[in-house]
Order: sequence, then C-alpha cells, then structure tokens
Amino acid sequence: MRSRILSLWLPHLSTDRLARDRPERAGRPLATYVSRDGACRLEAVSAAAEAAGLGPGTSLADAHALLPELEAVPADPDADRELLERLLVWGERYTPHLALDRSCPEDAGGSLWLDVTGCAHLFGGEDALLDDLCARLGRRGLAARGAIADAPGTAWALARHGGVGRSIVPPGGARVALAPLPVAALRLPSDMVRMLDRLGLARVDSLYPLPRQALAARFGDLLTRRLDQALGRIAEPISPAPPPRAHRAELLFAEPVAHAEALHGLTRRLLAELTSGLEAACLGVRRLALALYRVDNTVQTIGIGTSRPERDPRRLMRLFEEKLKGVDPGFGIERAILEAEVVEPLLPAPIAWRQMGAGDLDQARDLAPLVDRLAGRFGPASVVRLSPRPSHLPERAQAAVPVLHDPGRQRRPARRAAGGGGATAALLERAPDERAAVAPALCTDTPSRPLRLLARPEPIEAVAPLPDEPPVLFRWRRMVHKVVRVRGPERLAPEWWLEPDSDPDAVTRDYFAVEDAAGGRFWLFREGLWREGATLMPRWYLHGLFA
Repeated sequence: MRSRILSLWLPHLSTDRLARDRPERAGRPLATYVSRDGACRLEAVSAAAEAAGLGPGTSLADAHALLPELEAVPADPDADRELLERLLVWGERYTPHLALDRSCPEDAGGSLWLDVTGCAHLFGGEDALLDDLCARLGRRGLAARGAIADAPGTAWALARHGGVGRSIVPPGGARVALAPLPVAALRLPSDMVRMLDRLGLARVDSLYPLPRQALAARFGDLLTRRLDQALGRIAEPISPAPPPRAHRAELLFAEPVAHAEALHGLTRRLLAELTSGLEAACLGVRRLALALYRVDNTVQTIGIGTSRPERDPRRLMRLFEEKLKGVDPGFGIERAILEAEVVEPLLPAPIAWRQMGAGDLDQARDLAPLVDRLAGRFGPASVVRLSPRPSHLPERAQAAVPVLHDPGRQRRPARRAAGGGGATAALLERAPDERAAVAPALCTDTPSRPLRLLARPEPIEAVAPLPDEPPVLFRWRRMVHKVVRVRGPERLAPEWWLEPDSDPDAVTRDYFAVEDAAGGRFWLFREGLWREGATLMPRWYLHGLFA
C-alpha cells in the first residue's frame, strides 16, 4: 500500500494560543516578540497583524509605529510546544501515527505529521478527513492548513505554498504538483533561496532539467536531497510520538454499554484503578479526560479539572457526576479510557491528618473541593483567581485567570534595583531633613502596599513645598485632604522592555503613603521627574486606600 502523509500547518500558532487564553483578543492584531540583535523583534504575528504589513523580524518599535493598536507579549516557546503536544494526543482520533515536524527550523508557526495510510476511508475519504480536521481546529480557535501526499516533503510544500488551505496530491502526482511552487517549498535555508532567485531558479520545475552533479557542486547536497524527498525518490521516515501517558485506565466491554446509569459505575472503576497508580507514584491529578468510544465509530470526551493536585476517587467522581448527565451512549459504548492529562507531585497525607475525624479532615483541606465543583458546573472561566504577573507596576502585577488555569512557568522577574535615569525600579527611603517643619511627619506604621487598589489611578490636585517633595495638601473627588503623615518615596520606573521608546523621566513614579487629618490613609504617586526648565510639571494620582 502506498503511504499517504498529511502535513498539518498552524501558521499562527503562538497568537492563536493567546487568543484562546483570552477570547476578547480574537480578531485583534497580536504578536509575540523576542530580544535579538540588541532589540525587541517580532517572532510571530496574527492574521490581522499580518494583513497590516507586519511580519517576523520587524522591530517592536517599528511595529507599534505602523500599528499602534498592536498588542505584543513576550514569546513563550514552551507554551507553544505544550499546545502542539496536546494536539498530538487529540489527533489520535484520525491516526495512531503522529509526530512533531522539526524538518525546517525556519518554519513559522507549528507543524505536525500525520500518517493517514489506510485511515482515510473511516472518515469518508481523504478530502473529508482533511476538511474535518481543519474545521475542528478552526472551532478551537486554531487556523490550520493541510495537505496530503505520498511523501512528507510533497505534503509540506503544498500545505504552505499550495495557494489554498487544503490540498490533496493524487498518488504519483508529486512532480506535477510541485512544478509551479517556489523553491522555498523545498525546505531550504533562506540564504539558499535568495541565491537561487538571483540565478533565475525561482520555481521548483526550473530545477528539473539541471544536472544533479552541477547542483550539488554549487549548493551542496542539501538542495538535491530536499528535491528528491519532495518528489518521493528518497524515503523520509517519520518518528511517531512517544506512547500514551502511563497514568491511564482502560475498560473494554464484551457487550456495549447502552444505559446512561451504567456510566457512573464504569467511571468509578476507572478512577479507582487510576488513583491507585497515582498514589504509588506520589502524584495527584490536575486535569482528567474520559473518552467514551461508541459502536458507531464516534468518541465522546468529557474532562474535569482541579484547583490543586487531587487523587481522592470520591471527590473526583463528584466532579464527573455533573458531566456524565450530558453523555449520550447512542447504540452503546464499547471502550472507555480515563487519562490523567496533567499530574503534579502530591505527597501522602501527614500522620496528624490521618488521626483526625472525617469532619476535621474536610476542614483542613480548605475550599478546593467547592472551587472544583463550581468550576465544573458553571465552567472553568466563571471562577477566577488572582495570579501574579512579571511586572513591578501595581496595576499590572496581577491578572484574573481561571481558577483551574495551569500555573505558568517562571518568567523574567520584576526588576527592582537602584539606578539612575529611571531604567530600573528602586526603593528610596529618606529621613526628614531641615524642611521637616514644613513637610508632614514620617508615618512609620503604614504598610508599603494598600489593601484596596483602584481599578486605575485617579488624577488629583496636590500642593507640595518643592517639586520633589511629598504633598502637604491634595484634592480628590472634590474633597480637600490635609496631609499630616507621610512615608516614601518608593520609586517605580517604567517597564522599558515593553515601552522601549518612552521617556523614563516622564513616566517614572514616586509613591507616597500619606495620612490626612481625619485619619484616612491614601497611596499617592507623582508621575514624572521634575527638571529645571521643563514645560510640563509632574502629575499626581491616587492609586489606593489603606485600611
């Protein structure tokens, strides 16, 4: 049987992942960037940003100048790879032989190989399989292009340069299909592609009549090898993905299960088997997926998540009970697989806990079960928590994320150090000087951060003895407050890696914790540094309230 290989290309993988995490970003211009060659440069762009003329390699400053509404975030290759690995597992519905595509390091986005040899007839043919695959990914918020051919190189070329989102190359038709494509479709380095263009060899068919020895002598054996791989003359093996995760449980039924009530029993059996293995490995599950295979060749998958590692089968079963109500067994379920998609270390319960009563133990385990049930009933996005972000600016230091959101890998820490010019954040404390009779007294018992932070800083009118001194009087919401105690300043500089073209002196903040004559405590900051001869004076804002 002739092999049939599907090349699946996700051209906007990074930005599609960002839009999936925050649906309000859908359709907006997005980009990820990296620090390269002494500047921040775009690594990936969304379809909207690409339509505006942006592309990988553009400097972040030029990108913002061309498209001010562009939202750029640091690139996260680990998160992109994790998404691709999840797609490998998801893609097993089409074929058991899948692999990550690493054949071209300069390839943008993400790519997968699927060996669909002997599988297409289960979906009504290759056209139906490819349409179903791309449509399902589209509903998940992932733009996808794909092509099926005899050889991986042929499918790779058509998926990226075929001119349409989906291409099917008939058996033996590689030479004709590749002829009009650019030589970049052969997975060649960019410098070699430019050299071939200068020599007038811009299309693949321009290479067909040339002697192989002359091509190899001029460009090395890479060009001839890639051409032969694309034409199917050289075998290009695909290494399949590693075997399924070890933490899974499976049941096969001699007779299909056709009653919805029986699903609870088989789920309990699967949970008991799975959690016993997790306990032996000192692991707990964060996300579980139950796949139910019906006799009509369809699969129903339901999943649950927990706010922390868990392996108590009773608690996990309570989360599945809500989901099982919506399962339709159809003509019967012949196979069930329960798989732990995300696991984390979980040590055995301490001896002191084991000696507690059941009620005391439940109290000691805090509100995690309640959070999990609320998230299971109303959806993971309906229950949120505050998560720290890599920023030293108070309004950016936290973000509301779903409570079941997997904690991200540690990123670059907030920069906090003394330094001139406002390039970094510094904590500056100074004692009263000779102007103590004019300035308010030092407030020593006020914490450095308020309990209540305003959604956004509100402008105030402030009076200070000198431009770089704390205020003695300020007006907020039409009320005048006389300052009697003050602590600060705490200096926070701008995030220069996000706003490289901003003036540090213009947006540097000096925070003060102040107390007025009525006992109210406020968190103020002065934005901008006073400079002699400056036309604009620093501005004052109120950012938070102390208890």
